[in-house]
Amino acid sequence: MFSKISRLTILALLLSPALARAELPALTVNVVDAHPASGTIEITLFNSAESFLKQTYVQRPCQPDADGRCSVTFAALEEGDYAVVVVHDANDNKKLDNGFLGFGAESFAYSNGASNPLFGRADFEDARIRLTETVTIEISLD
Repeated sequence: MFSKISRLTILALLLSPALARAELPALTVNVVDAHPASGTIEITLFNSAESFLKQTYVQRPCQPDADGRCSVTFAALEEGDYAVVVVHDANDNKKLDNGFLGFGAESFAYSNGASNPLFGRADFEDARIRLTETVTIEISLD
């Protein structure tokens, strides 16, 4: 039979991966100014320049409240560089609708206030967040 010390050792080994994850940083994204306050807001996290706007690392939806706000937390992330893209699917049709000139019908925004060059995409470097500890950021859809 196992002694008390052996049982404690086994328990510690079983719990160590969970404890290690609990110490990894988290990223909370607060979205503001979603107007109209309807539909779904998709918050997408990218973890490299190579995957930026091509391959999602992780994505979470949230519903804006009456004030056009919502929040998502990405927990237990490895330390490193990330970029966030927020898309407001105001009519819940599962796509970003374009306006008359190809933009403007539904809102989107990048972390760090990065912006699109004229008819282009923002760069990962402009939207990059270096995550070494738990961080909260705010992204405006205004």
